[in-house]
Amino acid sequence: MTLAYIINNLLFVIPCILLLLLVFKDQLKKPEIPLILAGIFLFVAASFWGAYIYLALGSPLQRFVLSMISTFIGVFIFSSVCRYNFLQSFFMIAVVKSYSENIRFLSSHIYFLITDKLPEYAMLQISCITTVLTILTFPFIWLFYKKMMRPALDYTISLSVWKFIWVVPVCNNAIFTLIITTDVSHYTYYPENEFSLIPPLWIMLTFSTYIILLKMVIDVSQNAQLQENLHLSETQIAAQQKQMELLQHNIQETSRFRHDMRHHFLAIEGYINNKDPEGLRAYIRQSMVLFPVQSVRFYCSSVAVNALLCYYQEKTEAEGISLSLDISLDYPPPVTDTEFCIILGNLLENACEACERMKSKKRFINVKLSMASSSILVIKVSNSYEGSIRLAPDGTFLSSKVRDRKGIGLASVLSTTDNYNGIARIEYPENIFKVSLLLNGKSEPSKTPKAEPIS
Repeated sequence: MTLAYIINNLLFVIPCILLLLLVFKDQLKKPEIPLILAGIFLFVAASFWGAYIYLALGSPLQRFVLSMISTFIGVFIFSSVCRYNFLQSFFMIAVVKSYSENIRFLSSHIYFLITDKLPEYAMLQISCITTVLTILTFPFIWLFYKKMMRPALDYTISLSVWKFIWVVPVCNNAIFTLIITTDVSHYTYYPENEFSLIPPLWIMLTFSTYIILLKMVIDVSQNAQLQENLHLSETQIAAQQKQMELLQHNIQETSRFRHDMRHHFLAIEGYINNKDPEGLRAYIRQSMVLFPVQSVRFYCSSVAVNALLCYYQEKTEAEGISLSLDISLDYPPPVTDTEFCIILGNLLENACEACERMKSKKRFINVKLSMASSSILVIKVSNSYEGSIRLAPDGTFLSSKVRDRKGIGLASVLSTTDNYNGIARIEYPENIFKVSLLLNGKSEPSKTPKAEPIS
């Protein structure tokens, strides 16, 4: 094992490890340091083992099979220390492995263009070229993982797309191992041919494919989020429309009542002049029936939040769901009306949908809004439910509407809570789903999720 061999293998594996650590450090399982050290050791050992056997194999098919085995080992190591599932980890590892292979491939190509001869596998000259290329390209692959890979994973952490998307890097690796690297040997036969353009074009094709693919995944997830927000906005508009209709109705009724008051006073005066108290009582009772006024409920000073509560009060009454509201907002909430409605609207809609799916008639929703201080808002929503709570491998809740999709509404609630340095607690014992939130309006925004599901 020569020095050049060791350096070349380290240059292959170190950028992979460094990239994964920089982008996914917050997703590592506890305890972090022992897992990081163990993962790095196993990753390096597997890479050296794979490289040693790779050189001993002559058939491209054998090398492809070995490449897949080493990829599976890397995926197993990464998924053991990280919260992402196996298929997501497979895609991440396959892409970063493709990056290191392409850097090595481009290094050999540059060496060939300079010296007009093919390089041996382990050469210090190749190591120097690889080092320069890695330094130049690493910021770009880091941005790719940070801006595209990580959002695509986090937005669609439980989508079924990850059951199929791993095929793309595997096919790329198969073409690279079975065809591209095999044809490198033909350089010596026609070095002046346009064939020398294939390595850079191959690299561009490979990563443009990944970029387009991840962009599509992100766009699909963002569209789902926009649809959820649009639905919430429509609910809020419908709630305020109900309030406006009720107020308009009461105004019209009041105007009619005032117009008829003169006639009623004359009738009352007649009963008094005739000294007919029983007739007066009967007339008053009949008159009260003629003026039913639907009262407007006031739960808090926020018009938007009040309208939302009234909307769900009416909706639950129509569905036969028992809704209990305990509202004690002694101070103005430390969140905007929009964010308050995002949180409360999502929680109430999820609670209503859970109750509507129940076959039992013992359906209920309990809501408590209170202010622990002028800057701390406490929101508690609990509801009955039937069936089982579905969780993704990373602990996030799956949607009951779309199979294998992360619950967008609850994710939006947790994201807004996180923006206020909040604390979220989710429990679901004995067919009661409870969400407790504490939002601190005066604290700096948090950077890490605070919610943990508790069964």
